[in-house]
Amino acid sequence: MKLLRFTVLLVPFFMTGCLEIDTVSKILPDGSIQRSLELRGSESNIMETAFNIPRVDVELWETTQDSLQDDNFLYTATRTFESVTALNESFEANSGPLRFKIKADFKQTEGLFFKRYYYSEKVWVDLPGPGLPVESYITGKEIEALIINDTDEGSGLLDSVEAKRLEDQLDLYLERRIFEDFAKTLREGARRIDALDQVNKILETNSDSLAVKLGTTNYYDENAVWESILEEYLNGELVDAIHEGYPEGFEDFYKRWQFFEEVLMNDYDFSIELPGVIRKTSALDVRGNRMSWEPNALTLFFGGATLEGESSIVRVWSVVITGLLLLLTLVVTIVSFIKQRRSSRLI
Repeated sequence: MKLLRFTVLLVPFFMTGCLEIDTVSKILPDGSIQRSLELRGSESNIMETAFNIPRVDVELWETTQDSLQDDNFLYTATRTFESVTALNESFEANSGPLRFKIKADFKQTEGLFFKRYYYSEKVWVDLPGPGLPVESYITGKEIEALIINDTDEGSGLLDSVEAKRLEDQLDLYLERRIFEDFAKTLREGARRIDALDQVNKILETNSDSLAVKLGTTNYYDENAVWESILEEYLNGELVDAIHEGYPEGFEDFYKRWQFFEEVLMNDYDFSIELPGVIRKTSALDVRGNRMSWEPNALTLFFGGATLEGESSIVRVWSVVITGLLLLLTLVVTIVSFIKQRRSSRLI
């Protein structure tokens, strides 16, 4: 799947720069939750990642960092939470505007013979840029079909013509979203130096070509937009003046789309472990009482990934006591029956 034209151009850049992110949420029989993280990649990428790792409450986690081959590192973090409320508080504290969002839900019920556990996590990220309606370009169901078609299980869901059409529509939407975000930033920079009319004319007459070029820009090279794109439409002195007039705005613009690139290029493996026997789950990979998901990165931007599972564990003492009661009832019934027969014979 193409994802977006500029991400294909970035693959060589990220071949050694992307992260492998594994998480495990283990529900213990008493209802507490053990959260474990493993990140593999360069030390700088691990420390600067937008993923939800311990930052604000890091002193409450057990963390390690070990050196691997090829200048890569393995970062681990583990913490046990007494409740799902405490877990969500940690998720919230370590989140932010350009960070992953995670929301957990946990319930347990007790019946006569079984104790049931239900746990779910919603993992998502907010798509950067202005709120451009996606439905004008591609529907939610079409995005879902495009993502499913890119998996081994769903391959062939769409024919090649329809898949290409939907990819192009998604590309177009993301290009326009980047353009609108950049245009807003550019206008503010121009307004501050009294060059708004000149910039508005450039944006109005060259919006399509600008959108395409912005969509194939490496946002980890902060000079690319200014040197290779804007100077085709504006003189260099004006470009520099606009940039100098609003440096924080352009810095934020780059950060937003660097975040977008990072999310797309990382690999994710999310797991949940529940006590007892798995009864129901949305996972395709179930091994024993562990369920695993490897969501497509686009899923995280468009609706998020929902991880959920349900399990049950036998309440042994309830079964034993019930069995003993049944056995006692049977014995009493048999004894009563024998006594009754003897009484009948004596008569």
